Amino acid sequence: MIRSLTGENKSIKLESEMINESLLEQACEKLRGAKEINIIHDPSDIRKPHSKKTVNLGKVRALNGDIINGYSTHNSIAIEPGKREVHFLSHKLYSNNDELFLKRGEINKLKKEVLFEGHEEARKLYDSGEYFNKKTLSVDEIKKVGRELKNANNTALITHILDREFDDNEYMNVISEDLSQDYIIRAKKSRTIEEKREDGKKIKLIESDFAGRGEKIFQKLKIGDKVIQDGRMIISWHEFDKYNAVKIKVYNRKGESSFKDDMLILTNKKIKDLATAYQIYTTYLSRSKIEYVFKFLKEGLGWEKLQIQDFKAIQRLLSICFYAASYLYEIGEEKAYDDYAILLAEIGGGKGKVTRHFIVRGIQQLLNHLRVSRILNKKELSQEEQIALSNSCEILI
Repeated sequence: MIRSLTGENKSIKLESEMINESLLEQACEKLRGAKEINIIHDPSDIRKPHSKKTVNLGKVRALNGDIINGYSTHNSIAIEPGKREVHFLSHKLYSNNDELFLKRGEINKLKKEVLFEGHEEARKLYDSGEYFNKKTLSVDEIKKVGRELKNANNTALITHILDREFDDNEYMNVISEDLSQDYIIRAKKSRTIEEKREDGKKIKLIESDFAGRGEKIFQKLKIGDKVIQDGRMIISWHEFDKYNAVKIKVYNRKGESSFKDDMLILTNKKIKDLATAYQIYTTYLSRSKIEYVFKFLKEGLGWEKLQIQDFKAIQRLLSICFYAASYLYEIGEEKAYDDYAILLAEIGGGKGKVTRHFIVRGIQQLLNHLRVSRILNKKELSQEEQIALSNSCEILI
């Protein structure tokens, strides 16, 4: 397997791009008859804080905010509004320590002719046009999945859903102009509008006036890890020069604001009234589905536990995990697609239940069995000696 992943095994062609293309092709086929398709894009860091020898290690942010070793990924999934199925579209692993990686800050300095350490190397790379960074890679992935889904289903209403780190006019233009599709993007607090104050200072979007305003009463609202009961929501909306915006403020049963700042959402969709503004908000909240995907990939399939040091092998292995997760996500409670899934779930302790949880446990148990068998065979233990060893373990337990 390691030889296949690293490319040493010439008889097996195992490329991450080939795996991703196959995955996207399958998703497009399944969504061919959909009326609406929501595409959720999100990065996810692969944190390797204790790795030192792994090739091409970059820098990522730990959960506590510290900068540690790791890799970066851009991922895309699709859902149909009102349906539970999750369709895996695309996964891309990269390192900001790659020799072709050129930071946006360095590009800005090059454009302004500002000298900095490594200026000459950066200039050569920039002029060659062979560089990439988080933004160029994300734009390419957004274009790719948007075009492929449109080619497969040219009548579907396609909406791209992104978090606030994608609050950038270039992303908005790519989706609305290049792809002719819709976007729903959470805005940063720092976003400003075209209009300026009398003193010439820019007005922040969050502080500007919104023409539309309405109220929604709710019994229970869950946002992230926070649950608010018996509260109300003030929703405002307004059409600005290049986009429409929705502002949401949530109050608890005591009339206190549940969050420090209002939520701001940008979209190119038309907002007619409170109902459509609220729909923009709820559509954005569906972004949480990709967070559950990351949780499953990291906790269930060990995305961050890999111990291979070859970068190409890591790319291929994570692509395989993403591909496998797409299949496991198709399996619902008490639902199996083949005998192998049933057998793996039984090995994993499912007791008749065939779910992705028990299938993953079955895979882990099977791999443990294969590893132990390999060691026992290497030691050339007889069947009698293996039985004696097993009996000794039972006594110890």
